[in-house]
Amino acid sequence: MDENESTSGSLVGDLTGIGQVVNSEVAKRSYDDALSPSMRELGGISEDLLKSFRLFTAPFQLAAAYQDRFRSFCDRVREKVPHERQREAPPEIAKPVMEAFAFTSDDSPLMRMFEELMAKAIDIDEADKLSPRFPSIVQSLSPLQAKLIQSLVNGDHFTDVLLNIEQRMIIQRVKANFVVDEYADLDHHLTLVQDLEEKKIVTTLNLKIDKEKEYPSLKLQPGVELQRMTFRLSMFGKWFATSCTQQGSRPG
Repeated sequence: MDENESTSGSLVGDLTGIGQVVNSEVAKRSYDDALSPSMRELGGISEDLLKSFRLFTAPFQLAAAYQDRFRSFCDRVREKVPHERQREAPPEIAKPVMEAFAFTSDDSPLMRMFEELMAKAIDIDEADKLSPRFPSIVQSLSPLQAKLIQSLVNGDHFTDVLLNIEQRMIIQRVKANFVVDEYADLDHHLTLVQDLEEKKIVTTLNLKIDKEKEYPSLKLQPGVELQRMTFRLSMFGKWFATSCTQQGSRPG
């Protein structure tokens, strides 16, 4: 059995095979402190698990309380990357992810984003494509926003609305190509989109519709127009989504 594995299953362990910590003196000092007998006795932490934390430059105050969850997290991350492509995660990605780990539930869409991001971070082919901003962006999202971004990976959202021209206010939703109730309601969906626009992740386009072709029986009152609001990932949003979401699958 490899020294980086335990009887309970593989840990992330030393993915490079050379036992080097990420280029971080802070992480090195944290690792050395955690290996001290007093710290190990206090936390009940195995040396194998400490090597996993060392690889991810995890904050060691999480070790005692979260080691079982972290072991599962490490397993899920490593399973996403072929062994021959695995490397140590850059500390600018790993440290903020691990700091957020304790405050994110395992079944949250945000945890799935963190797993995808960390899988890219330990992938030789993908790690250099990541932005150090991505962990903080994930932290700033709501679970519904994470779900929305995953959905937009698979295609644009649009909703056809009747708009009061003078007040620029939506007075009726005619049709949408997504399940509105999955995002609470239309107003909340628009609120989620507006926040994602401020983060430069989503772009909104207001497009004209051929009313006679799409809605020949629809009667428009004076001062009201029909618009198609289309929501899609921006170029930055595509970069972020490629790094933090599972590609090519529908959200559950």
